[in-house]
Amino acid sequence: MKEDEKKILLDKIEAQKSEIEALRQEIVSTSVETEKQRRELELTVGNLKLAQSQLVQSEKMASVGVLTAGIAHELNNPINFMSGNVYPLKQDLDDLFSVLKRYDDAIEVNKLGEFFAEVEALKREMDFSYLIQEIYSLLQGIEEGANRSGEIIKGLRSFSRLDDEMCQFYNIHDGIDSTLVLLQNKIRDKITVRKDYDDFDGLECYPSKLNQVFMNIITNSLQAMENGGELFIQTVSSAIGVKIIIKDDGTGMTPEVKEHIFEPFFTTKNVGHGTGLGLSISYGIIEKHNGNIDVISEPGKGTEFIISLPTTQSNLTG
Repeated sequence: MKEDEKKILLDKIEAQKSEIEALRQEIVSTSVETEKQRRELELTVGNLKLAQSQLVQSEKMASVGVLTAGIAHELNNPINFMSGNVYPLKQDLDDLFSVLKRYDDAIEVNKLGEFFAEVEALKREMDFSYLIQEIYSLLQGIEEGANRSGEIIKGLRSFSRLDDEMCQFYNIHDGIDSTLVLLQNKIRDKITVRKDYDDFDGLECYPSKLNQVFMNIITNSLQAMENGGELFIQTVSSAIGVKIIIKDDGTGMTPEVKEHIFEPFFTTKNVGHGTGLGLSISYGIIEKHNGNIDVISEPGKGTEFIISLPTTQSNLTG
């Protein structure tokens, strides 16, 4: 082969090598771009799933709000009727037993016992003095039940706060107390609740959303104390804001769990026992209120949630 032919062949081979290298770089570049688009698509799909789940959760909370408000409204009148009638009924019984006592006194003074022997026998048979005590005891039980029912209804109405969709000043102590009333079945006798409320008027917020935060965090604390414990709730105010401290002496969290608790869908509960959205949604609500949540926790030493919120909001929107 002649030198010039050899040179031409080498030039062609070199040109083909350059083309192949260019194609390789293009494939690599395309692969990188494809991987980038795949990650962006995964992120978009993840955000859409999160938005969908949060929307479903919000709709559920709205439905719960409508339901609880309806139940509270329907029960309010009969409970008020029962509560309002207990006191006059007690007075009427006092008057009635006072009249009976006068009869007894008259019989004794006028020595008419033999004429009322059958009545006295009947009173002894039915244990009349115990009967009176039992009537008052039953009345006290009715009164306590009515008061307790009234507290639950007040809690339901305060928690739902359907009339409070606007940002406004709100006594957060009412929100915390109503949440505790609704969770009483989980508290019962095994959980001791201590409260230390600071003296302040309230803060500017969306009450129903803030109540949702209290419900999520306090529920988590109670679940961490399945075998009993103490729940401590404290509020501290300053010139610029309020701190809400919710502390339990339950199982606590490892650093690994603590690092992820505010992530959507993260949960340590068994399948079917939690969506993993409660604390994530709570974090978002506090963030939208221009506040923040801090967590202090160690395994076996309990968990402390510290919610910091400004007293007023300048740019809070729904």
